[in-house]
Amino acid sequence: MRGDEHLRPIIEELDYLLAERRQLAAEGPHFIVTHGFHKSGSLCLHGETVERACLMYRWQEYPLHISPTGLLLVDLVCRYRRTLLTAARIEQIMLTDLFYTRHGANRYGGYRSAALPNRTSIKVHIQRIREQMAKTFIEAGLNLHPGKVLIAEPTDSNIVVYRLKASVEFMHRSY
Repeated sequence: MRGDEHLRPIIEELDYLLAERRQLAAEGPHFIVTHGFHKSGSLCLHGETVERACLMYRWQEYPLHISPTGLLLVDLVCRYRRTLLTAARIEQIMLTDLFYTRHGANRYGGYRSAALPNRTSIKVHIQRIREQMAKTFIEAGLNLHPGKVLIAEPTDSNIVVYRLKASVEFMHRSY
C-alpha cells in the first residue's frame, strides 16, 4: 500500500468530482436570479425588475444571456419550480401576478421593461432559454443537457408541462 500513497490526491479528487456529478444529476445546477429596484426590508414585491439570471458553479457566476422577456420567464420557472406549468398556466400567472404585471414600477419613471409572453411565444422563449443554458453550461465546463434542467414533459392529454430541476437563490439590489 505504501507505493500507492502518491495516488491518494488523485483518488480524492476523482471521488470529489464523482460526488459533485452525482449531486448535479440528483438536484440540478444552482441559479441566482437578481432583482433590482428592491425596497429594503421586504421580500420579492411587485415593482421590482428582474436584472439577471446566472448559473453559479464552483464559486463563479456564469450569466444567461437572455432577453428581458426571457428573464421574466426564467424568474417565473424559478419561483414555481416545484409546480408543473403548462404554457397556459405560465400565461395566466404572467397576466395576474402583480410581480409581472407591475414589473419595473419602482424604476425612476416607473415603466415596464419587458413584454409579457403569450401562450404561443412561451414555447419559443423556453427553447431560447435552453439554448442559452447550453452555452452557459459549456462555458462553465459542465456536461449537462438543458432539456434535463428545464424539463418539458408531455401529459396523457398531450399537453406539455414544464418544470425546472435546479436550486435557486434570489438576490436583491436596492437603488
